[in-house]
Amino acid sequence: MYWIYDIPTWLLGLVTISAFVLVSFLGLIVSRRWAGRTFRLSDETNEAVNGFFAGVGVMYSLLLGLIAVAAWQNYDSANATTSKEAELTAALYRDVCAFPETERHKLQERLEQYLRYVIDVAFPAHRRGEVPNGGTRILSDFQGILTAYQPATANQQIMLAEAFAAFNKVVEARRTRMDAVNTGIPSVFWIVILAGAILSIMLTYMFHLPSLKTHLLLTGIFSLFLGLVIFLIAALDNPFRGEMGVSPEVYASVLKGLKDLDPAGL
Repeated sequence: MYWIYDIPTWLLGLVTISAFVLVSFLGLIVSRRWAGRTFRLSDETNEAVNGFFAGVGVMYSLLLGLIAVAAWQNYDSANATTSKEAELTAALYRDVCAFPETERHKLQERLEQYLRYVIDVAFPAHRRGEVPNGGTRILSDFQGILTAYQPATANQQIMLAEAFAAFNKVVEARRTRMDAVNTGIPSVFWIVILAGAILSIMLTYMFHLPSLKTHLLLTGIFSLFLGLVIFLIAALDNPFRGEMGVSPEVYASVLKGLKDLDPAGL
């Protein structure tokens, strides 16, 4: 299913909605006469069918609503995770600005390199569902510089401790982002969603309407709404994939403003 994120979002929406509407039209045209004869559909059966349709509709709409909310929460959580990591990286950059010039330059260089890696390498890989580990090497180099630094005063000891605390928060946020790359709705949910959509559409065929055009119109509108909701869930399902995926814009913003965080560079 991941191939759907390789096509433009507008095209995915158009294909999804069109598929639901066209399949529902075809099914209605093929089964209308057969269903009418086999089940003896009439005006009297509409009330019973409407009762069953309402019950199924309530359960299915509740399921779709809960899944749509879960998909949005996953997307929003992934977006918040990237923002947090970028903010923590900026805070760490500000902390290392207090180091002596030699260490400060090396540490700042590693953080700039890390942000560029996230923007240019990590996020394009996330679009493909991959989690590269190049950022680990950059942060390990950063940690090595911190570890090798020998504070000479009490203030420098406090400064080093603050830098280590900020560094650990960046590592934690990075791990959370990497864990969220392949977050998505389990396959069994998609089976239930699609099966429920098919059964719901089939129930619309059980109504007895004298006009085929009216029957097609009502079935088409119902299928249109189903297609819209399922497209929304699919577009948000994997928060780092597709055009709607979480972008590295917040990292680029932090990278652009790093120099402003360094008092020595102002």
